[in-house]
Amino acid sequence: MQRTEFEQLVEQVLATLPDEYAGRLHNLVFIVEESADTELLDQLGFEQPEELLGFFSGTPLSERSHDQIDFGPELITLYQRAIEAEAKSCGLPLHQVIRETLWHEIAHYFGFSEEEMDQIEDFWAGD
Repeated sequence: MQRTEFEQLVEQVLATLPDEYAGRLHNLVFIVEESADTELLDQLGFEQPEELLGFFSGTPLSERSHDQIDFGPELITLYQRAIEAEAKSCGLPLHQVIRETLWHEIAHYFGFSEEEMDQIEDFWAGD
């Protein structure tokens, strides 16, 4: 899929976020990259770029204080190749993998840890 088509699909999924969450996304930028760079993969302990679907970079809301100086926008990056590979390998629609990845990264923006997200995702999956 062409990058512009993928970005349009991301925008469509973002437009479906419930207002109660979308209204709390301040100073947050969403971008699409082909895949994660090796430096980030090494930092996070991933061996293959297809293992990292998205990444939140910034200060989670739960760690901010009322007197914190704003250092710039928080960033959620979606990795197109990894998301497409995940959708293909799982047999899921691409928009579903994008939605799940966005929700996962938005949860990090709100302050959920990776361990908390694993528990939530296991609950959603019925495990």
